[in-house]
Amino acid sequence: MSTDIRPLRRFARTAVPAAGVILAVILTGLLLSASVGWTAGEMGLLRQVNIAHTAPLDAVALSIDWLFSPAAGAVLVLLAAGSVLLVTRRPGPAIRFVLVVMIPTVGADVIKLLVHRARPDIPSLPHILLLEPGGLSFPSGHTSFAACFLLGVILVTAGHRWHPFVIGTAAVVVLATAASRVYLGVHYPSDVVASIVYSLAAVALVNAAWTLLLAHWSQRRSVLPDGRVHEGVRDAR
Repeated sequence: MSTDIRPLRRFARTAVPAAGVILAVILTGLLLSASVGWTAGEMGLLRQVNIAHTAPLDAVALSIDWLFSPAAGAVLVLLAAGSVLLVTRRPGPAIRFVLVVMIPTVGADVIKLLVHRARPDIPSLPHILLLEPGGLSFPSGHTSFAACFLLGVILVTAGHRWHPFVIGTAAVVVLATAASRVYLGVHYPSDVVASIVYSLAAVALVNAAWTLLLAHWSQRRSVLPDGRVHEGVRDAR
């Protein structure tokens, strides 16, 4: 019985660069956490942004904070996964969606613990909308979740005629979420940039692992009890 190693090669082509990017994000976070001067410069930028508050922007930023909070986010994932299951009538795409959203989201929390960068000095800001003293800052959990969630939506809608619209809308929402975290003063600009970079790599890695798992499962199903490959599968290759 021969084993097709092409799926493993395709996985490696995505997994190795993605893992490298994630490692680079972690190392960058450690450097930023240890750099007092860089953090002070970003804190000065936050104070400048904080002065320019308006009521409409306050409302938008607080709405985004609620929408991508852990509680509301869990509901979003369940509703989206249910919708995927309802439309496709197959559990595979729904499971894939949940995995590419939740595994990288949990990974972002792990990176927070590894980097251990403190949040900005929120009480020192002139216009406080969201008081979250203490806690960890790198990367931004809200930004990471928004990016992972919308990347999941992009993956499950691939091939539809309105897919370009989904990509454009997702990009706008992710950038708005990142900007809102800086606007609220709860994250440094480098936190949200790292969140987007990390999410792109982490979702690519999980999706590649899922594709490899499906290929392995399909290959096992194609093998007959005597070890021969089913002719239909051989022809399809």
